Amino acid sequence: MLRAVVSLLLATLLLAAPLRAQQAPPWRLVPADGIATQTHLILTVPLAEPDALSAVAAEIEARFDVTLTAEWPLQSLSVHCLVVDTAGTPDLDALIARMQADTQIRTVQRMNDFQVFEVLYRDPLLPMQSALKQINAAAAHRLSTGAGVRVGVIDSAIDSDHPDLANRLADLRDFVGNAQGSDAEPHGTAIAGIIAADADNEIGMIGVAPQAQLIGLRACWQPQGMGGRCNSFSLARALNFAILNDVHVLNMSLGGPPDPLLQELVEAAEAAGMIVVAAWGESPEPTFPASLPGVIAAGHGTERQIPAPAVDVISAAPHNDYRYVSGSSVAAAHVSGVVALLRARHHDLAAPDIAHALHGAVVMHGDVPMVDACEALRAVEASAPACHD
Repeated sequence: MLRAVVSLLLATLLLAAPLRAQQAPPWRLVPADGIATQTHLILTVPLAEPDALSAVAAEIEARFDVTLTAEWPLQSLSVHCLVVDTAGTPDLDALIARMQADTQIRTVQRMNDFQVFEVLYRDPLLPMQSALKQINAAAAHRLSTGAGVRVGVIDSAIDSDHPDLANRLADLRDFVGNAQGSDAEPHGTAIAGIIAADADNEIGMIGVAPQAQLIGLRACWQPQGMGGRCNSFSLARALNFAILNDVHVLNMSLGGPPDPLLQELVEAAEAAGMIVVAAWGESPEPTFPASLPGVIAAGHGTERQIPAPAVDVISAAPHNDYRYVSGSSVAAAHVSGVVALLRARHHDLAAPDIAHALHGAVVMHGDVPMVDACEALRAVEASAPACHD
C-alpha cells in the first residue's frame, strides 16, 4: 500500500514539474533511441495498481519468454504500456498471435519507426523566401497573434535558449532520454520557430502565431547532420502528455507506417478537442498520422492537403542561429500556426470547422496554391476587415 501511495505521488509530481526539475520516474525506462525496432514489441494492459502491474509484467515475461525493456502509464487511454524485447524468438508473427489471444494483454503490435520530413540543404546562401508574405500573415496579425493558445510540438529537442523562442516556451518534456534536459536539435527548433518565433524582441524572425505558447515534446532524436527519428513508444508518451495537459493544437511534423496505438491516442486527442496537424510527407499518398480522419494534413498542395510554404523557409536553428529548411514538416508548422490564430479568436472551434476554413482559404499565389491566414480568419469571422487593401 505504501508503494502505491509513493508511486502515485511521484507520478503527480512528474506531471506538475518542468522537464529540468523532473525526478526519476517510478517506471522502467530506457532511451527511446536505444530500442531496436526489429526485436521489440509494444503492448498495453489495463491500468492498475503498481504492484499488480509488476506482477502482470513478470507473468508476461515468463509466459512468452520475453524481457521487459521499458514501461509507462498512458493515463489518457487508461492503459499501461510495456515494451518487451523478443530477441531470439524464431517466429515473431506467431508470438504476436499468441499475445493477441492472451486475456491479460489488451493490444500488441510491432515497434514502428517514424521520421521527420525535411529536405536538408547544406548551402547557407540560398535566396531568402518570404513565407509569411506567402500566407498573408501580416494581415492576419491584425486580427490574431495566437495569444493564449498552447501549441504542442512533438518533434526533436527545441533550443530553449534561442532568443526567438525562450519567451514562447511554456514547457519542455523529453520522452526520448532519461536525462533532466536534452541538447537543442535542428528540426524541432526550426518547427518551433516557424510556429511561434517571438515578434517582440526586435531581432531575428517572426512566427506565424508569435504570441502562442509552445509546449516542446521531444519524442524524436536527431543524430548530427541527419534527419530526425522517432518510435511508437516515444510518440505514445508524448501524445499521452499532450492529452493530459491542456494542449490546444498539436503539431506532428513527422510520419511513418500505420500504428494502432498511436491512432488510438490521436483519436483520444481529437475527442478531447485538440486540433492535430501533421505533415503529409514527400510522396503522393499521405503518411500516418496525416492519413487519419480528422487530422489536418499539410503539404505542398493537393486537394486533400492544406498547402503552405515548404521550400527554402528561414527559421530558428540551435545556438542562436538561423537556417533554411524545406519539406512538408515546414508546411505543417505554418498550418499549425494558422490554426493557433483561429483558436485564439474562437476557442470553441472544432476540427471540422477549422479544416473547412483552411480549405476555403486556399488562394493562388502566383501559380502555386497557398493557404491565406487572413482569409482563414475571415471564414470564421464574417465581420473581419478585408485581407487585401
